[in-house]
Amino acid sequence: MPKNTHEAVASLKLDLKNFRTVPQVDEEHAINALIGIEPEWFWALMESLLDDGYSPTENIIVLKDRALIVKEGNRRVAALKLIHGIYKNIDIPEHLQHRIASQSSQWKKQNRTVPCAIYEKTEEQHVDRLVSRTHAKGEKAGRADWTAVARARYARDQSKRLEPGLDLLEKYLAHGKNLSTQQAERWAGDFPVTVLDEAIQKLVPHISLASAVNLVASYPAKNKKLIDAILYDIGISHLGFKELRSSSTFWGEFYGVYAQSTNGGQTVNSSTGGAGLPPNAKRSTSVAYASNDPKSVRQALRAIKVQGKGRDKVVTLLNEMRTLKHEDHPHAFCFLLRSVFELSAKAYCSDHKKTGGPDPRKKDGSDRALGDLVREITNHLTGGEANKAKVKLLHGAMTELGRRDGILSVSSLNQLVHNPSFSVAPPDISLLFWNVSPLLVEMNA
Repeated sequence: MPKNTHEAVASLKLDLKNFRTVPQVDEEHAINALIGIEPEWFWALMESLLDDGYSPTENIIVLKDRALIVKEGNRRVAALKLIHGIYKNIDIPEHLQHRIASQSSQWKKQNRTVPCAIYEKTEEQHVDRLVSRTHAKGEKAGRADWTAVARARYARDQSKRLEPGLDLLEKYLAHGKNLSTQQAERWAGDFPVTVLDEAIQKLVPHISLASAVNLVASYPAKNKKLIDAILYDIGISHLGFKELRSSSTFWGEFYGVYAQSTNGGQTVNSSTGGAGLPPNAKRSTSVAYASNDPKSVRQALRAIKVQGKGRDKVVTLLNEMRTLKHEDHPHAFCFLLRSVFELSAKAYCSDHKKTGGPDPRKKDGSDRALGDLVREITNHLTGGEANKAKVKLLHGAMTELGRRDGILSVSSLNQLVHNPSFSVAPPDISLLFWNVSPLLVEMNA
């Protein structure tokens, strides 16, 4: 039976092996991981605690194992640790910072301890069953449901079931280079792992591997680029059950994996390194798309790799653009594109301030017109047009962005915001995005 008592928030230790996410090295990393999975839920929970204090009827389930380990209630305890300033290197939304700073000393005193049900180490299996009853079966009970990742992690680590999709996801988070830090934190706890499981099963026969377990075991030494691309697209919802189960075409063709070649063998994208191919298998180059094919835009977006300081929001917006199918949401896509150009231009100016880069502000401190700014950035990139290769590379971007009547020109992107009758059509984006994307690449390289 548990011992019911009140314990200081500071004395409770977060579970570094919480099934919601991958194992963490310390509490600070664990809190960041909990925030990254569902930031809106986490900050809403913190705001609720600031509004009403901790509910005296909600026991934290704790396992006494050399320390007091939180087995149920990690998000609540993590939020309280931030409110009490136990960890100061974690970014908190500004409005919540103000709330914390103005919180009364009486509130802090009343919420410095929380009610706990403390179990001994010998009762660990019973505690696991309690936690599973609350989360693993998807029962709400006033708490956030476990995601598919958390349930798979519980099934693998506690029930000893094979979970190849989860194993591959965790290896990808450690070795993949095509995802951002924010995506890695979120996907560690919230990822369509059931989609990944089905994708693995369907992929295995076409790359000459015996089983999903073999595929996981061979990664990242083999098939890395192929698998990284597939996991990334699953993560941003470009590849789901609809595409996997389509009867019109094999989904693997998008990644250069073909069910049958003309000689009866498999064909695999050469970017995979041809790992596991039979001797007579044909190799193909990366899939190419016509310039008016919407898939060409998504291909171009995946090719943009953001580097440099002050570009967190650029990464966030690009990730949102990658999740949008612009053929369905052309205006939302263009609004994001306009924002990405603006933020990338300002970041470029900051990077090159000491090497003659343009100033993003006028003498009165107001922002310069984006059209003028990108023109000066292009001049800086090309060394005043001395670098002929760069001039050629960026010619399409400056031609399109500078045209007053261009669909993806700065003028048109501004008109989308301010003119109630101006619209764009998806085919225009498909045709013209390849013109402007090289400048985005160069400003963020």
